[in-house]
Amino acid sequence: MTVTPLWLFADQLGPHFHRTEQHRDREVLLVESTAALARHRYHRQKLHLVLSGLRHLKEELGDRATLIRARTYREALGEFRRPVVVHEPNSHAAEELVLSLQREGLVEAVLPTPAFALPRSEFAEWADGRRRFLMEDFYRHQRHRFEILLEPDGGPAGGRWNFDQENRQQPPRAAAELGAPEPWMPTEDDIDDEVRADLDTRQQRGELHPIGNDRRRLFPVTSEEAEAAEQRFLDQRLPWFGPYQDAMLDEDWAMAHALLSVPLNLGLLDPLELVRGAEHRYRSERAPLASVEGFVRQVLGWREYVWHLYWWFGKPYLHRNALRARKKLPKWWSELDAGNVEAECLRTAINGVRDRGWAHHIQRLMILGNHGLQREYRPSALNEWFSTAFVDGAP
Repeated sequence: MTVTPLWLFADQLGPHFHRTEQHRDREVLLVESTAALARHRYHRQKLHLVLSGLRHLKEELGDRATLIRARTYREALGEFRRPVVVHEPNSHAAEELVLSLQREGLVEAVLPTPAFALPRSEFAEWADGRRRFLMEDFYRHQRHRFEILLEPDGGPAGGRWNFDQENRQQPPRAAAELGAPEPWMPTEDDIDDEVRADLDTRQQRGELHPIGNDRRRLFPVTSEEAEAAEQRFLDQRLPWFGPYQDAMLDEDWAMAHALLSVPLNLGLLDPLELVRGAEHRYRSERAPLASVEGFVRQVLGWREYVWHLYWWFGKPYLHRNALRARKKLPKWWSELDAGNVEAECLRTAINGVRDRGWAHHIQRLMILGNHGLQREYRPSALNEWFSTAFVDGAP
């Protein structure tokens, strides 16, 4: 019996998408859509990561994979000439596309996504009838649901659900005194050189108008690289993450942060395996509970919570504006040009996005988010900026 091929989006690149028992014998379709790349003014490094990830996966899978370059996804599927199965995509626009392709017979089935630990159907059961949606309630549900950091009696490890107080230490004045081992960094290869040349050509032709600076790749684009980055963080940097996770140092852009949001959002890492790995470091006394709990809360709590609210409240959620903020983003913000910004913390955060397409969560929340709130920038415009200007951004 012929097995229907599997179509993978560029945020579905990891083995838990294509090397499971369910997909072991499936051919894989990968698509580079020029229209999708040009739909927004993405950060140049974001475009690089997406194309590099797709092309590296094609090389990894060899003859099992077909990579089609086309203007649109629909045109690529038409060229492929066979129906496909696909995992649930991660945006409303992509979901609408997949459902329309299914009606046309180009998509045979839509499968649950392994990109997040909790299925959308289970979140619906948890959310049904609720009047309050506190992340803390959801986080405790997640800990129970997946049996993470629990005592034998079902209570939280260490007797508390939240170790925020221990994770607010003031960092040393000099970045060198922080003491955290260096983060894992990738080595570029011929595929990266090819991607960079292609993007240069498309920019010169006026086909793409990205923002931000180009530079050598900082984040994983293969499952092997993602595993190396994960192990470096869990084995060497996790103990330092907790105490200083709410701090900022202008001389140390990474500090002790995991730098795993890119491989997570490219679908290279399984989030549940990642938090179980962190828990194992606590159980084996290689990382303190406060650091581990803080990291688990980011991955199993906040990341999953925001994603599920996106789907639960639907497209109108993206346009909620209770404070009636209407101002457009200023040009220096949207163009990542903070040269005339006097506030050092804001200038440092914007320059970090310009140079790396990344800033850690305190810069995003406390600096960029609060500035946007105080200046009454339109929330939908801010949301689009965060999703396109950041290399780990998602709609």
